[in-house]
Amino acid sequence: MNNSVEFLIAYIYVNTYIFVAEIVLLASLVLGARLGSSTLLTNDCGTTRHPSRIRRVVGGNDADRFANPWMVMVLGENNVFCSGSLITRLFVLTSASCLLSLPKQVILGEYDRNCTSADCTSIRQVIDIDQKIIHGQFGLETVKKYDIALLRLAKKVSISDYVRPICLSVDRQVGRSVQHFTATGWGTTEWNEPSTILQTVTLSKINRKYCKGRLRQNIDASQLCVGGPRKDTCSGDAGGPLSLTLKIDGDGKWNNKSRAFLIGIVSYGSSSCSGIGVYTNVEHYMDWIVRTINKSNTEKIANVHRS
Repeated sequence: MNNSVEFLIAYIYVNTYIFVAEIVLLASLVLGARLGSSTLLTNDCGTTRHPSRIRRVVGGNDADRFANPWMVMVLGENNVFCSGSLITRLFVLTSASCLLSLPKQVILGEYDRNCTSADCTSIRQVIDIDQKIIHGQFGLETVKKYDIALLRLAKKVSISDYVRPICLSVDRQVGRSVQHFTATGWGTTEWNEPSTILQTVTLSKINRKYCKGRLRQNIDASQLCVGGPRKDTCSGDAGGPLSLTLKIDGDGKWNNKSRAFLIGIVSYGSSSCSGIGVYTNVEHYMDWIVRTINKSNTEKIANVHRS
Protein backbone atom coordinates (compact mmCIF):
# COMPACT_ATOMS: atom_id res chain seq x y z
CA MET A 1 0.00 0.00 0.00
CA ASN A 2 1.56 3.32 -1.02
CA ASN A 3 1.74 6.42 1.18
CA SER A 4 -1.01 8.34 -0.66
CA VAL A 5 -3.52 5.50 -0.13
CA GLU A 6 -2.58 5.22 3.53
CA PHE A 7 -3.03 8.98 3.94
CA LEU A 8 -6.48 8.85 2.26
CA ILE A 9 -7.64 6.04 4.55
CA ALA A 10 -6.39 7.90 7.62
CA TYR A 11 -8.09 11.11 6.46
CA ILE A 12 -11.44 9.35 5.95
CA TYR A 13 -11.15 7.62 9.33
CA VAL A 14 -10.39 10.82 11.26
CA ASN A 15 -13.13 12.87 9.60
CA THR A 16 -15.67 10.08 9.99
CA TYR A 17 -14.81 9.90 13.69
CA ILE A 18 -15.34 13.65 14.05
CA PHE A 19 -18.74 13.59 12.34
CA VAL A 20 -19.89 10.56 14.35
CA ALA A 21 -18.79 12.26 17.56
CA GLU A 22 -20.89 15.31 16.66
CA ILE A 23 -23.94 13.13 15.98
CA VAL A 24 -23.50 11.26 19.28
CA LEU A 25 -23.25 14.61 21.08
CA LEU A 26 -26.43 15.94 19.47
CA ALA A 27 -28.29 12.70 20.18
CA SER A 28 -27.25 12.86 23.83
CA LEU A 29 -28.50 16.44 24.01
CA VAL A 30 -31.93 15.46 22.71
CA LEU A 31 -32.16 12.58 25.18
CA GLY A 32 -30.38 14.26 28.06
CA ALA A 33 -33.03 16.57 29.51
CA ARG A 34 -32.54 17.06 33.23
CA LEU A 35 -35.07 18.37 35.70
CA GLY A 36 -34.05 21.71 37.19
CA SER A 37 -31.36 22.44 34.61
CA SER A 38 -30.97 23.20 30.93
CA THR A 39 -29.10 21.12 28.37
CA LEU A 40 -26.99 23.30 26.08
CA LEU A 41 -26.41 22.64 22.38
CA THR A 42 -22.69 23.20 22.99
CA ASN A 43 -21.02 23.76 26.36
CA ASP A 44 -18.41 26.30 25.25
CA CYS A 45 -20.94 29.01 24.45
CA GLY A 46 -22.30 32.41 25.35
CA THR A 47 -19.31 33.70 27.31
CA THR A 48 -17.42 36.89 26.55
CA ARG A 49 -14.14 38.50 27.48
CA HIS A 50 -14.58 41.30 30.00
CA PRO A 51 -13.23 44.46 28.36
CA SER A 52 -11.06 47.00 30.12
CA ARG A 53 -13.15 49.79 28.65
CA ILE A 54 -16.89 49.71 27.98
CA ARG A 55 -18.14 51.35 24.78
CA ARG A 56 -21.88 51.61 25.20
CA VAL A 57 -24.04 54.62 24.57
CA VAL A 58 -27.60 54.69 25.94
CA GLY A 59 -30.23 54.32 23.25
CA GLY A 60 -28.71 51.65 21.05
CA ASN A 61 -25.30 52.47 19.70
CA ASP A 62 -21.82 50.95 19.42
CA ALA A 63 -21.63 47.46 20.86
CA ASP A 64 -18.67 46.48 23.00
CA ARG A 65 -15.86 44.94 20.95
CA PHE A 66 -15.93 41.63 22.84
CA ALA A 67 -19.62 41.41 23.72
CA ASN A 68 -20.96 39.50 20.69
CA PRO A 69 -18.41 36.92 19.46
CA TRP A 70 -21.23 34.80 17.98
CA MET A 71 -22.20 37.58 15.58
CA VAL A 72 -21.91 36.56 11.92
CA MET A 73 -22.00 38.73 8.79
CA VAL A 74 -23.53 36.77 5.90
CA LEU A 75 -22.22 38.00 2.54
CA GLY A 76 -24.69 37.96 -0.35
CA GLU A 77 -24.43 38.97 -3.98
CA ASN A 78 -23.92 42.59 -5.11
CA ASN A 79 -22.49 43.65 -1.72
CA VAL A 80 -25.74 42.79 0.06
CA PHE A 81 -25.29 41.49 3.59
CA CYS A 82 -27.44 40.15 6.40
CA SER A 83 -26.63 38.54 9.74
CA GLY A 84 -26.60 35.28 11.64
CA SER A 85 -25.50 33.67 14.89
CA LEU A 86 -22.79 31.06 15.39
CA ILE A 87 -24.43 28.18 17.34
CA THR A 88 -21.69 25.52 16.99
CA ARG A 89 -18.20 25.58 15.49
CA LEU A 90 -19.71 24.42 12.19
CA PHE A 91 -23.23 25.90 11.99
CA VAL A 92 -24.73 29.39 11.74
CA LEU A 93 -28.40 30.04 12.47
CA THR A 94 -30.06 32.78 10.42
CA SER A 95 -33.37 33.65 8.76
CA ALA A 96 -34.56 31.99 5.57
CA SER A 97 -35.16 35.48 4.15
CA CYS A 98 -31.44 36.23 4.64
CA LEU A 99 -30.63 33.53 2.10
CA LEU A 100 -32.61 35.29 -0.61
CA SER A 101 -29.40 37.31 -1.18
CA LEU A 102 -27.68 34.05 -2.32
CA PRO A 103 -24.77 34.16 0.15
CA LYS A 104 -21.56 32.21 -0.44
CA GLN A 105 -19.41 33.28 2.53
CA VAL A 106 -19.64 34.43 6.13
CA ILE A 107 -17.37 36.65 8.22
CA LEU A 108 -16.81 35.95 11.91
CA GLY A 109 -14.96 38.20 14.34
CA GLU A 110 -16.24 41.26 12.49
CA TYR A 111 -16.87 44.51 14.35
CA ASP A 112 -15.90 47.61 12.35
CA ARG A 113 -16.56 46.91 8.66
CA ASN A 114 -14.31 49.78 7.60
CA CYS A 115 -11.29 48.73 9.64
CA THR A 116 -8.42 47.50 7.47
CA SER A 117 -5.62 47.52 10.03
CA ALA A 118 -3.80 44.34 11.01
CA ASP A 119 -5.59 44.37 14.36
CA CYS A 120 -8.91 43.90 12.53
CA THR A 121 -7.92 41.68 9.61
CA SER A 122 -5.98 39.24 11.79
CA ILE A 123 -9.04 38.29 13.86
CA ARG A 124 -11.59 38.04 11.05
CA GLN A 125 -12.44 34.56 9.84
CA VAL A 126 -13.88 34.44 6.31
CA ILE A 127 -15.35 31.00 5.63
CA ASP A 128 -17.20 29.55 2.65
CA ILE A 129 -20.73 28.23 3.08
CA ASP A 130 -20.86 24.49 2.43
CA GLN A 131 -24.61 23.94 2.75
CA LYS A 132 -27.72 26.13 3.04
CA ILE A 133 -30.74 24.56 4.74
CA ILE A 134 -34.02 26.49 4.70
CA HIS A 135 -37.05 25.34 6.71
CA GLY A 136 -39.19 23.23 4.41
CA GLN A 137 -42.33 25.27 4.99
CA PHE A 138 -40.83 28.69 4.37
CA GLY A 139 -42.65 30.44 1.54
CA LEU A 140 -45.45 27.87 1.28
CA GLU A 141 -47.98 30.04 3.13
CA THR A 142 -46.16 33.35 3.42
CA VAL A 143 -42.57 34.54 3.65
CA LYS A 144 -43.46 35.91 7.07
CA LYS A 145 -43.59 32.40 8.65
CA TYR A 146 -40.99 29.65 9.16
CA ASP A 147 -38.30 32.29 8.64
CA ILE A 148 -35.37 30.19 9.80
CA ALA A 149 -32.35 28.56 8.14
CA LEU A 150 -29.04 26.89 8.94
CA LEU A 151 -25.70 27.44 7.23
CA ARG A 152 -23.16 24.65 7.39
CA LEU A 153 -19.65 26.07 7.08
CA ALA A 154 -16.92 24.58 4.92
CA LYS A 155 -14.68 24.26 7.99
CA LYS A 156 -14.94 24.69 11.73
CA VAL A 157 -14.30 28.14 13.17
CA SER A 158 -11.36 28.78 15.47
CA ILE A 159 -12.61 29.75 18.93
CA SER A 160 -11.20 32.99 20.33
CA ASP A 161 -12.21 36.08 22.29
CA TYR A 162 -13.75 37.33 19.04
CA VAL A 163 -15.41 34.14 17.78
CA ARG A 164 -17.52 31.87 19.99
CA PRO A 165 -20.98 30.22 19.70
CA ILE A 166 -24.01 31.64 21.48
CA CYS A 167 -25.93 29.27 23.75
CA LEU A 168 -29.10 27.40 22.80
CA SER A 169 -31.12 25.58 25.43
CA VAL A 170 -32.20 22.27 23.90
CA ASP A 171 -34.77 21.20 26.47
CA ARG A 172 -35.93 24.32 28.29
CA GLN A 173 -37.58 27.55 27.12
CA VAL A 174 -35.39 29.97 29.04
CA GLY A 175 -36.83 33.02 27.29
CA ARG A 176 -40.52 32.40 27.88
CA SER A 177 -40.98 34.76 30.83
CA VAL A 178 -38.30 37.31 29.90
CA GLN A 179 -39.47 40.78 28.84
CA HIS A 180 -36.25 42.47 27.71
CA PHE A 181 -33.76 41.38 25.06
CA THR A 182 -30.69 42.56 23.17
CA ALA A 183 -30.55 42.88 19.38
CA THR A 184 -27.34 43.44 17.42
CA GLY A 185 -26.49 44.16 13.80
CA TRP A 186 -24.93 46.39 11.16
CA GLY A 187 -28.27 47.37 9.63
CA THR A 188 -29.70 50.73 8.67
CA THR A 189 -29.60 53.37 11.41
CA GLU A 190 -31.69 56.48 11.95
CA TRP A 191 -29.48 58.17 9.34
CA ASN A 192 -30.76 55.72 6.69
CA GLU A 193 -27.36 54.14 6.14
CA PRO A 194 -25.92 50.79 7.26
CA SER A 195 -23.70 51.08 10.31
CA THR A 196 -20.00 50.38 9.89
CA ILE A 197 -19.66 49.46 13.58
CA LEU A 198 -21.74 46.70 15.16
CA GLN A 199 -24.75 48.20 16.95
CA THR A 200 -26.68 46.96 19.97
CA VAL A 201 -30.07 47.92 21.35
CA THR A 202 -32.28 46.78 24.23
CA LEU A 203 -35.82 45.88 23.16
CA SER A 204 -38.93 44.80 25.03
CA LYS A 205 -41.51 42.10 24.34
CA ILE A 206 -44.77 43.41 22.87
CA ASN A 207 -48.20 41.81 23.09
CA ARG A 208 -48.85 39.72 19.96
CA LYS A 209 -52.39 41.05 19.58
CA TYR A 210 -51.15 44.65 19.55
CA CYS A 211 -48.38 43.69 17.13
CA LYS A 212 -50.88 42.00 14.82
CA GLY A 213 -52.94 45.18 14.69
CA ARG A 214 -49.95 47.40 13.99
CA LEU A 215 -48.36 45.24 11.30
CA ARG A 216 -51.57 43.68 9.97
CA GLN A 217 -50.01 40.25 10.02
CA ASN A 218 -51.07 37.05 11.76
CA ILE A 219 -48.48 36.44 14.50
CA ASP A 220 -48.41 33.15 16.44
CA ALA A 221 -46.31 31.33 19.05
CA SER A 222 -43.57 30.60 16.50
CA GLN A 223 -42.82 34.33 16.47
CA LEU A 224 -41.92 37.07 18.94
CA CYS A 225 -43.01 40.69 18.72
CA VAL A 226 -40.37 43.02 20.13
CA GLY A 227 -39.58 46.73 20.00
CA GLY A 228 -39.22 50.00 21.86
CA PRO A 229 -39.67 53.78 21.57
CA ARG A 230 -37.51 54.83 18.60
CA LYS A 231 -35.65 51.51 18.88
CA ASP A 232 -35.78 48.81 16.24
CA THR A 233 -33.84 46.54 13.91
CA CYS A 234 -33.92 47.48 10.24
CA SER A 235 -32.71 46.65 6.73
CA GLY A 236 -29.44 44.70 6.90
CA ASP A 237 -30.21 43.22 10.32
CA ALA A 238 -32.22 40.26 8.92
CA GLY A 239 -31.13 36.94 10.38
CA GLY A 240 -29.38 38.57 13.33
CA PRO A 241 -29.73 37.55 16.98
CA LEU A 242 -32.19 38.55 19.67
CA SER A 243 -30.56 37.41 22.89
CA LEU A 244 -30.67 37.47 26.66
CA THR A 245 -28.12 36.80 29.40
CA LEU A 246 -28.60 34.15 32.09
CA LYS A 247 -26.39 32.75 34.82
CA ILE A 248 -25.99 29.12 33.73
CA ASP A 249 -22.82 27.00 33.67
CA GLY A 250 -21.55 24.68 30.94
CA ASP A 251 -23.64 21.80 32.30
CA GLY A 252 -26.80 23.89 32.11
CA LYS A 253 -27.10 24.44 35.87
CA TRP A 254 -27.80 27.80 37.46
CA ASN A 255 -24.72 29.55 38.85
CA ASN A 256 -23.00 32.94 38.87
CA LYS A 257 -21.49 32.72 35.38
CA SER A 258 -23.31 34.80 32.77
CA ARG A 259 -24.01 33.29 29.35
CA ALA A 260 -25.85 34.72 26.36
CA PHE A 261 -28.74 32.69 24.92
CA LEU A 262 -30.22 33.03 21.45
CA ILE A 263 -33.97 33.58 21.70
CA GLY A 264 -35.00 35.15 18.40
CA ILE A 265 -33.96 35.82 14.80
CA VAL A 266 -34.64 39.16 13.10
CA SER A 267 -37.42 38.49 10.58
CA TYR A 268 -39.46 41.53 9.51
CA GLY A 269 -41.10 44.74 10.71
CA SER A 270 -42.53 48.00 9.49
CA SER A 271 -40.96 49.54 6.39
CA SER A 272 -40.05 52.61 8.43
CA CYS A 273 -38.39 50.59 11.24
CA SER A 274 -40.61 52.48 13.63
CA GLY A 275 -40.10 50.56 16.86
CA ILE A 276 -41.92 47.25 16.37
CA GLY A 277 -40.63 44.09 14.73
CA VAL A 278 -41.26 40.37 14.43
CA TYR A 279 -38.61 37.78 15.27
CA THR A 280 -38.57 34.05 14.66
CA ASN A 281 -38.96 32.31 18.02
CA VAL A 282 -35.84 30.11 18.15
CA GLU A 283 -37.09 28.04 21.08
CA HIS A 284 -40.14 27.03 19.02
CA TYR A 285 -37.80 25.46 16.44
CA MET A 286 -35.27 23.67 18.68
CA ASP A 287 -36.34 20.20 17.53
CA TRP A 288 -35.92 21.27 13.90
CA ILE A 289 -32.49 22.77 14.61
CA VAL A 290 -31.10 19.66 16.33
CA ARG A 291 -32.72 17.28 13.81
CA THR A 292 -31.38 19.27 10.84
CA ILE A 293 -27.82 19.42 12.18
CA ASN A 294 -27.95 15.70 12.91
CA LYS A 295 -29.19 14.94 9.38
CA SER A 296 -26.52 17.15 7.79
CA ASN A 297 -23.76 15.36 9.70
CA THR A 298 -25.17 11.94 8.73
CA GLU A 299 -25.24 12.90 5.06
CA LYS A 300 -21.65 14.14 5.26
CA ILE A 301 -20.51 10.77 6.64
CA ALA A 302 -22.34 8.96 3.83
CA ASN A 303 -20.70 11.21 1.24
CA VAL A 304 -17.22 10.58 2.68
CA HIS A 305 -17.75 6.82 2.45
CA ARG A 306 -19.10 7.02 -1.12
CA SER A 307 -16.11 9.09 -2.26
